[in-house]
Amino acid sequence: MFYREFPPHPALIDHVQCIWLFEAAPHEAADDTQRIVPDGHPEMLLHFGDRFHEIHDDTVVVQSRLIFAGQISKPLLLKPGASAGVVGVRFRSAGARALLGMPMAERTDTRLDLMDVWGSPGESLLDQIHSAADNTARVAVVERFLLRRLEVTRIVPDAAIAACVATLRANNGHVGVDQLARIGNLSARQLERRFLNEVGIPPRLLASILRFRRVFDLFEVPQAGGWVEAALSAGYFDQAHMIRDFKRFAGVQPRAFYRGLGGLSAAMVGAG
Repeated sequence: MFYREFPPHPALIDHVQCIWLFEAAPHEAADDTQRIVPDGHPEMLLHFGDRFHEIHDDTVVVQSRLIFAGQISKPLLLKPGASAGVVGVRFRSAGARALLGMPMAERTDTRLDLMDVWGSPGESLLDQIHSAADNTARVAVVERFLLRRLEVTRIVPDAAIAACVATLRANNGHVGVDQLARIGNLSARQLERRFLNEVGIPPRLLASILRFRRVFDLFEVPQAGGWVEAALSAGYFDQAHMIRDFKRFAGVQPRAFYRGLGGLSAAMVGAG
C-alpha cells in the first residue's frame, strides 16, 4: 500500500491543503468496509485504478471516476476496488468554491460526478492521469488543471471566512461564534450564511469536527489508559464527551474505530 501527500503549487496555496495519492495492490486491499470520518476538508478524487464503492443503508454505489466530495458530517463507508489508485485534492476548508464555482452547502454530504459538470475537460484530465509516467507527473497534471480552473471561475475567496477558519484551526475549534463574528466583522447571521457558502457547514459544526480530529493528532496508536488524557487534551469535558463525538462522526466508539482502521481510512487519520 502506498500513500503520500504533496504540497500544492504556490499559486494554489490559498485553496488546496495538499494533493495526495493512494494505491493498493489486489493482495493489499482490505476486505472490510473502511470508515472515512469528517475532517473539515472537501476533496476532489480521480480514480485511475478500480473505483471505490460507497456503502449506504440499503444500497451500494460505485463512485464515478472523477468526483467532488463535499464536506461530510457523518461517517462515509467505503469498500475499495480490487486494485485501488486514487489522486485526491484536499481543499482547504474554505478553498473549494473558487475552483468549483458553486455554493458549498449544496455539496455537503454528497458526491458530485464532475464528468457531468466538466465534460470533455474532465475526460482529458482523466486521460492525462492514466498516461502520466509516475506520481510526480500525476500531481503536475492535477495542478495544471486546477490553475486553469481558477482562471475560468475568477472567484475571489471570502477573506473574512478564511480568517475565521484559520482561527478555528489554530485553536482546534475552541472559538465561540461571537468571537468569530468579531474576527470577520460580521453579524452572527452573516457569519452563518457566508460560512455555509464558502465552507459548506456551520461554524459550530466545523469547530466540533476540529476538536474530534485533534484526538488523532494526539496519538497514532492508542495505549491503554490513554483515552482520558486524549479527551482532555483535545478539549473534551471527559472521556464520555469524546465518545459521543466518535459515535456522531465515526459511527462507533473509539476502540472499535481503531480496531477497524486499514487502507485509506488509516491514511486519512494519519495512522497509515
